[in-house]
Amino acid sequence: MRKDSPLAEKTAILKEDLLDVPLICSRQVISQERSHNEFADWFGEDFEKLDIVTTFNLVYNAAIMVEAGIGYAITIGKIANTSESSSLCFRPLKPQLDSGLNIV
Repeated sequence: MRKDSPLAEKTAILKEDLLDVPLICSRQVISQERSHNEFADWFGEDFEKLDIVTTFNLVYNAAIMVEAGIGYAITIGKIANTSESSSLCFRPLKPQLDSGLNIV
């Protein structure tokens, strides 16, 4: 998220925080079957209420959209530039959502 976002003041993001904000989510996560979607499972029955405004394949592209004010990206920590010089910051989900990665 952008460092000037109201949610940036929080130390962690609850699912209730995500109901009223535009979200940018990984295309792979959104396109998975509901029964195999870790984020949908984490979010529960309110998943359909989310305002997913667009999707991404590369976190770099999502970061550009976040910087432009399009929405909040749901992504794995430490893969987008959230250094002190960046206009972006990362806040973990609470309860924590762990997701595995496959590298080929």
